[in-house]
Amino acid sequence: MPIVSKTVQVNASPEVVFSHLDDIRNVGQHMSERSMALMGNKLELSILDGREGVGAIYAWKGEVLWMPIDIKETVTRWVENREKSWRTTGEQKIIILDGYEMRFSLSPWEGGTKLSFEIEYTLPRNPLNWVLGRLLASWYCRWCLNNVVDGAKEYLEQRASN
Repeated sequence: MPIVSKTVQVNASPEVVFSHLDDIRNVGQHMSERSMALMGNKLELSILDGREGVGAIYAWKGEVLWMPIDIKETVTRWVENREKSWRTTGEQKIIILDGYEMRFSLSPWEGGTKLSFEIEYTLPRNPLNWVLGRLLASWYCRWCLNNVVDGAKEYLEQRASN
């Protein structure tokens, strides 16, 4: 399965970085706003239970190019202040991906935090969507990854400097 990853240093403690990234609203903020990557659309996030940690369930719904998007994600690993993983579960309605797993890990690093974030994905089985996925999935995952990682770094460092 293809993986895209990014590692940065964030000038904030692992506890602060984890608290920010543990909130799916922060991780998925770029999905909740209209963007060219979503063809001018946005997705709606639902947190399906109030649970934190392993077993927490999130759902994303919307449409892109008049095609429905319906995604469910479940947290599969959660180690407070260190790492978190979540993956799609069940039957997904995603145009360029069949499913994915996202994960991040944190470690103290030079007075701040080393943040490593990955997206591992599979391409759709439908032949037309598979072709679209081959063309766009890596680009789309990098767009997501850059929004999450760069957005967290910028937000947390700006907050720390105020």
